[in-house]
Amino acid sequence: MYHCLPSKGLVCRNSQNTGCCKDYEIRYKCPSASTTWTSWFDRDNPSGTGDWEHVGKTGFNPCSNNDPIKIECRVKGTNQRWDLAGQVIKTKCTPSEGFVCVNNDQPSGQTCKDYEVRFMCP
Repeated sequence: MYHCLPSKGLVCRNSQNTGCCKDYEIRYKCPSASTTWTSWFDRDNPSGTGDWEHVGKTGFNPCSNNDPIKIECRVKGTNQRWDLAGQVIKTKCTPSEGFVCVNNDQPSGQTCKDYEVRFMCP
């Protein structure tokens, strides 16, 4: 007699069998976490107060009813990451907040570059 449960594995006791237990192998199949990247979003441009690519209560949810897992932010139309663009950014590139560049935070009357973001959704 033996018991095989996902929480405990396979248990076989010689005392509960006629003869010895055989040498068993078990295999677990775990569900894969299916994730996908969204397209690049450019919801705003820096002509007003800045470039607001934000999510949540003040923005939008790119992952329907789920929270984004990761975010990538870059200068629009390039592969240049936001943190290499040489601008003052106070709302960092985070999946919970998105990305915001404020024109008034930039030195010498500069304005924000135009940024785009994409999200990894569960």
